[in-house]
Amino acid sequence: MENHIATSQDFKTAFELDQRVERVMLPKLGKPVLMRRPPPLWFVFRGQLPHTLAIAGAISKADAVPVVHTPEEAQALAGWIVDLLSEVMVQPRISLSPGPDEIPPDLLADEDLNFIIRWAVGEVACEGSNGSPVRDLAPFRED
Repeated sequence: MENHIATSQDFKTAFELDQRVERVMLPKLGKPVLMRRPPPLWFVFRGQLPHTLAIAGAISKADAVPVVHTPEEAQALAGWIVDLLSEVMVQPRISLSPGPDEIPPDLLADEDLNFIIRWAVGEVACEGSNGSPVRDLAPFRED
């Protein structure tokens, strides 16, 4: 019997249709991967908005070295990065327990990891006409 009330599957289907997968060249690897930007609410629900990530200096833009002061902060940052990679990377998938066609996050070069984080938060877009990353904060601007 149908009651015409939305189901969890309705929400999942609508969300998946709204996701745009992009082919993005990783700078260090020199090969493309498939990625999707998480919506701004993904960051909200995980307690880390993109602008607060940059302001707090959780990732040093110069050398991709996490700025942490305690083991707990390091663990929290590592967990956040793994969650972000799992959300962003479409192909290959990232997993702490990789199966077929998946890789562990520690196979990513620091330069590529930093690029993926910056891309995910909207700091860079896909490559520009000269092959360099394009700065783009559009996903986090109000329309």
